[in-house]
Amino acid sequence: MPPTAPAGGWVPVDQAKWNKELAAFNALKPKAVPPGTTRVPEFHTDCGVANSAADDPIVLPGLSGASHMHTFFGPKVDAFTTTVKLFAAANTCNAPGDKSAYWTPELRKDGKPVPIKSMRIYYGSRVKDPSTVKPFPPGLVVVEGDAKRQVDTPKNAGSNQFWCAGSAEIGRSADGNWPRCAPGGNLIFQLVFKDCWDGRNIDSPDHKSHMGDPVNGVCTGKYPVAVPDLSFMVNYESLGGDGLSLSSGKPSSMHGDFMNAWEPERLADLVKSCLNQNAKCGIDTTFAGG
Repeated sequence: MPPTAPAGGWVPVDQAKWNKELAAFNALKPKAVPPGTTRVPEFHTDCGVANSAADDPIVLPGLSGASHMHTFFGPKVDAFTTTVKLFAAANTCNAPGDKSAYWTPELRKDGKPVPIKSMRIYYGSRVKDPSTVKPFPPGLVVVEGDAKRQVDTPKNAGSNQFWCAGSAEIGRSADGNWPRCAPGGNLIFQLVFKDCWDGRNIDSPDHKSHMGDPVNGVCTGKYPVAVPDLSFMVNYESLGGDGLSLSSGKPSSMHGDFMNAWEPERLADLVKSCLNQNAKCGIDTTFAGG
């Protein structure tokens, strides 16, 4: 079991366990990439909604009901969930070996939860040389975004933008923060996580400082280890417009949490065969074209 630290502190990686997983990864032979495979480093997992609760086991561990409402994808999550417990939990994600937990603030329309149409988590790479990407370390937890950020995000604001998938944007809400989508489409949000790890800690006081961005396409300096780049694609059963809010506030407060509970052998295979070889895969090491 990974070592623990007081809530809100730095949590060092279990070095012996990480060294063992890394050695197995380095010794793994990748699958051959067939002709016609799209050459982008990618695989994904699709996850259903497991539950909603005013809990956050990363930011407020052990404090039931102390958070704003979150929508949890993958396993059922409460304030006492840990990465260790996830391996024994039922999970709604369809990628074999993915026992991880993912969550976002609840989206509401006139105070009522907006149903989720789909949630896909892409795993990719933003570094220049994807062959340098390593699997996530055991026990890694990460938060992306800022639940306390409360600023307006009009069209083309450049960040924290909800947009229309499958149809055109035909206007904005009265406050300018939400798009209105033409029939046939739906509201969507993409949240991109940092993908350079400090190589030492699986958590940090703000749950972010152990992760960083590539510099000129390279993970270097304080964040020398390239890991998969997570991208949440949350599709909502909504055409946007007036009456929308997040449980954390304005659209600018959109954020996401990740608790790594991939079976190491499964994740190693996907990273080695798909990401390292700049090859597009689906939910497993079945290669895809187009």
